[in-house]
Amino acid sequence: MRTVKLTPKASEDLENIWHYGWLYFGEIQADRYINHLSEIFSIMSANNIGTPRPELGEYIYALPFERHIIYFIQSVTEVIVIRILSQN
Repeated sequence: MRTVKLTPKASEDLENIWHYGWLYFGEIQADRYINHLSEIFSIMSANNIGTPRPELGEYIYALPFERHIIYFIQSVTEVIVIRILSQN
């Protein structure tokens, strides 16, 4: 299984996603959504998934998750999450 790393921007995105969820849906739902994202990160570490996005960069992939898109780079040893952005 590969390691998953988050860039500072991706970490900031996670914080903002949680805060938005907390404001509009409550703490339990915000925690649940972040936990599901963490599960997706685990799946990403064990599998080569995602859609190549060459228009964004040679090695960049995208994976939709509920209302967000996870942008990441994957190699043999690691997955680097670049951003987690709203699909809106």
